[in-house]
Amino acid sequence: MSMIQEKIKNTKSLFIAALFVLTLQSVSYGQRSFESPDSLILCLHKVLSGPAGARNWELYRSLFHEKAILGVVRIDAQGHPSYSSSTPEEYIKRTDEFFRTNDFYVEETHRITERFGDIMSLFSTYKFRAGGGVKAQQNGKGINSFQLIHDAGRWWIISIQYTNERADLPMPKQYEGVDMK
Repeated sequence: MSMIQEKIKNTKSLFIAALFVLTLQSVSYGQRSFESPDSLILCLHKVLSGPAGARNWELYRSLFHEKAILGVVRIDAQGHPSYSSSTPEEYIKRTDEFFRTNDFYVEETHRITERFGDIMSLFSTYKFRAGGGVKAQQNGKGINSFQLIHDAGRWWIISIQYTNERADLPMPKQYEGVDMK
């Protein structure tokens, strides 16, 4: 075997080994941790919550189906509702610096769940505290609309659409929950 063929063979072996390790990591997160929707949502909030610093983005990625999308409705500069969407990877790139420099804590306070077979819709009220680093302290609440699918023995997030409460959009009483501790 020539030296070039040997290098190609070794490179292929390393590539296959790396894929195997990544697959094992995904399965270990996936099969044990996310057998219930509760464990999936709790894990999401735990990954995002904490003092300023790095987040476990590998664990975060493992929560989402490969086709997942995140969306948010915010008020634009003209005062109109504006929708933007991203992949989980784009969300990480957009928010990593914020999490590294600011405390952020989020907690689910109320949930409405609808399920049919292997699909589930969750309307989840949350409260958050943010800041204490570069940004001034902020408190707020909002609603996450989760779409989940059950596949390969576990639940996956396929979509999260969210918006925060604001002066012109107060939280309806039926979605109020307990206060954060």
